[in-house]
Amino acid sequence: MEMEKNGVVIIGNEVEESSLIGSSEWWIHEGPVPAYHDNSGLTRHWFPPDFIFGAGTAAFQVIYLYLYLLSSLNSFIYYIGFVLGKIADGSNGTVACDMYNRYKEDIKMMKQMGFDSYRFSISWPTILPGGRCSAGINREGIDYYNDVINTVLKHKMKPFVTIFHWDLPLCLEKEYGGFLSKRIKDDFREFAEVCFWEFGDRVKHWTTVNEPWTYAVNGYVRGSFPPGRKVPAPDDKLATKIPPHRGLPPLIENTTGDKFLIARPSDAYTVGRNLLLAHAEAVHLYRTKFQEAQQGKIGIVLNSHWFYAFNEESEADKLAVRRAVDFMLGWFLDPVVHGRYPENMINCVPPDNLASFTPQEIRKLKGSLDFLGLNYYTTEYVSDDPHPPDGEGYFADQKAQFKFERDNQLIGPPSGSRWLHSVPKGIYWILTYLDQVYPELNEIYITENGFSTKGDFKKTAKMVCDDDEDRTKYHQNHLANILKAMKDDILKKLKGYFVWSWCDNFEWGDGYTVRFGLVYVDYTNDLTRYPKDSAAWFAKFLKSKAEPPKWFHPWWRLRSDKRSLDQENIGENETADKRLKLVETITPE
Repeated sequence: MEMEKNGVVIIGNEVEESSLIGSSEWWIHEGPVPAYHDNSGLTRHWFPPDFIFGAGTAAFQVIYLYLYLLSSLNSFIYYIGFVLGKIADGSNGTVACDMYNRYKEDIKMMKQMGFDSYRFSISWPTILPGGRCSAGINREGIDYYNDVINTVLKHKMKPFVTIFHWDLPLCLEKEYGGFLSKRIKDDFREFAEVCFWEFGDRVKHWTTVNEPWTYAVNGYVRGSFPPGRKVPAPDDKLATKIPPHRGLPPLIENTTGDKFLIARPSDAYTVGRNLLLAHAEAVHLYRTKFQEAQQGKIGIVLNSHWFYAFNEESEADKLAVRRAVDFMLGWFLDPVVHGRYPENMINCVPPDNLASFTPQEIRKLKGSLDFLGLNYYTTEYVSDDPHPPDGEGYFADQKAQFKFERDNQLIGPPSGSRWLHSVPKGIYWILTYLDQVYPELNEIYITENGFSTKGDFKKTAKMVCDDDEDRTKYHQNHLANILKAMKDDILKKLKGYFVWSWCDNFEWGDGYTVRFGLVYVDYTNDLTRYPKDSAAWFAKFLKSKAEPPKWFHPWWRLRSDKRSLDQENIGENETADKRLKLVETITPE
């Protein structure tokens, strides 16, 4: 039988596993993930009976116009749209996909497809237009979210709610610099308290912040997110021909003519620190004032790629992989689990740029999550680079280079987004890494996993919906790798999987140029919804009553003989002892 070249796990007849490449640092290599055949036959019955399947959106991306006309302007539109003009197609999200008026239709469709949960965010500037309660609470916004939550519950689904998904009230950005200031944690706690008071009797899964890494790096290193600040590269220059905007720092211009506001090398770390402190304040408030009565759980959503050593024989590249994981995932996960930054960051970042936590902050941070939400999309190659060309700041501190190609071959099939290639095996490795390195985690949810395609407006809705094989395969193969990670006692703590995204939407700096949705939104014809082929597959996957084959019986389908999937399918020339030795090779000492 053939081994899939890209390492995809396909559930079916198992083939021989490859040996582990490299040293005992098992998790930084591609490692042995078996291939199977035909993932299209998967159904939800392969997963534990209490495993949650859901779909997600974010407030700003799907309901911009109506909510923000009721509230204050948010920082994304002001900085990225108005000041810098950096949205790819020149759009501004003023309509998005109109879930403000269509949420009942969308939630009903989710239920009809078989989803158990809807993940969405609450817009801070909608609830508190002035950023804090003293400036007034918008009751119309409260009423809207109450109706959304009640509609989700009416369809016997679970609301999975994010408090901050990047839409910061512009007034707080202008008043004191937003997340550059410690003052943000007090205003964030106040916003979170309003959410707990108004919605906590029905919301049992809260997440404080979505992807703090993305907010800090894109906003204060790359300059592609608000407030559009970028650490100057050696070739950047002051944009002297452009008059500075009132109250904003000077603009800089790179070699291609793109313009940014100037950031300091320490800014991203400062923002990351304040995001963590804001998270800790909200969790402390919930646990001390609301959790006992409301009986909910609270966590945080972190994103991370997985990483392979560019040169599998290079010890320097293997160490670069460890730095990459720590700088992306560990930057935020280590503080909320252990109360401190990863050693790689402490050793690599100049001390003046990475302020340590006080004893009081550590007490609130350490253990400040009931569950972890993980957003995984892709995997990259990484190589050691002692003298990076990026100048100063976050990427230079890692002393590494990142690539999606090696030996003229892409790491995986490309998507409609430059940063996303389909590498399903990466989700297996990152889940296994979490299980082994962070045993303190009680529950994990995959809160985002999805694939983008180009937003080609020359194609009809039918053409786009029919030509959806890449997205369908992406989800099939990632679910199969998740299943592999869960079986045989490897990861009992994984509790759910959320597709990103429910429908096509306003994709931040990409505008409408890419589509992530299971459901096609016709932006030229009254925002009509059309399920894509991937939606049809998910409906079949979620609603099928077909049971797994008899040979499939992981820990949640115990049988009297207690044999595992691997033991039952051992080949003629393979003994149980050999299989046991193989398992031992991927277990750290």
